[in-house]
Amino acid sequence: MRLEEESAVIRDAISAEYADIVVAVTELGSPTTLLVLLAVLFWCGSRRRSALVISYGVAGLGFMLALETLLGLPRPPESVYLTSIDVEGYGFPSGHAFASVVVYGGLVSAYDRLRDPIALLSAGALVVAVSLSRVVLGVHYLGDVVVGAILGVAFVTTMSRVCRGMPTIGFAVALALAIPAVYVTGAAAYAILALGAAIGGLLTTGWIDRLPRLRSRLEGAVLVAVGITVIVALRIVETIVDVTPLLVALYAVLVAWIVFAPALVDRVGGTILGSPRTDS
Repeated sequence: MRLEEESAVIRDAISAEYADIVVAVTELGSPTTLLVLLAVLFWCGSRRRSALVISYGVAGLGFMLALETLLGLPRPPESVYLTSIDVEGYGFPSGHAFASVVVYGGLVSAYDRLRDPIALLSAGALVVAVSLSRVVLGVHYLGDVVVGAILGVAFVTTMSRVCRGMPTIGFAVALALAIPAVYVTGAAAYAILALGAAIGGLLTTGWIDRLPRLRSRLEGAVLVAVGITVIVALRIVETIVDVTPLLVALYAVLVAWIVFAPALVDRVGGTILGSPRTDS
């Protein structure tokens, strides 16, 4: 079922000298990279649609953590790893493959690009690249990523129908999935992240339509720079906080920051530049 022999063929096709490239590719499916990508799209693109996909990602995180833990299937042995890499959790299904489909595929769906061949091919290429990188690194079998990707498609389809374009519903689903994930995993780090992010999104996404629009590309660049800086700072604080309720609150603040950063930068920018807003 996990296609061990086929996985060995894929691993043997890539030598260790390309390990850094493979690790870079696999990062395209990591929670941090996906979070920053969605935050930038939220700040500079369609906020409602981007927030919808953020809710998909948070909901998917809780779902996948609970499923992996309940199945309890191990990763391949460390002896087959392409390079030294820290990995946590179980091996089946692949969380990276699942998350890639949920985010990249979710963006295609949320932005109504399902009939756009370029968008579909781009999202598909990213999913395939991330999925194969996990097999090449040796941290998953081919069957793990195939099932993860299939589950991702089913998850996005279901969330799209349930949420009907409303991020608040998405975060409500995320909260409903995060609570059992925290219990099943014994309050694992990512389960706490899912819980806090779901709470933060549920409390703040009702304000999305009231956020100010960007005045200029310069303001957009400032927003991205400031926004990412604060995200990095919050992730640093995360490493020194070991009390679960405080971590939940920290992750709620992280999502709240993503939502309210445009309003803060708009106010500060208008004060410093003396550029009053003309739109209502």
